[in-house]
Amino acid sequence: MMPTNLPQIALTKCVVYFYDGSSRTFYSLDRSHRNSKLNKALGMQRLEKMLLQGKLKGTWETAIIYENRVKGVELAKFKNGVRVL
Repeated sequence: MMPTNLPQIALTKCVVYFYDGSSRTFYSLDRSHRNSKLNKALGMQRLEKMLLQGKLKGTWETAIIYENRVKGVELAKFKNGVRVL
């Protein structure tokens, strides 16, 4: 089950810009189960899989993964299905 407070507890977020001009923010799922510790690498891996292999494959132009903070650092950037940074 998806936690309702995901934007507050996620360690990373992904801003996706689609070909039609819209954008959407996705938050990482950083735990393998409810009582496990937060794992930033797991969350990033899941976001990348969603972009490159999941339901969003081929629908977006640019995707940027940031730390989920007010002025979060850019961790990864994708352009047309290829990792740039």
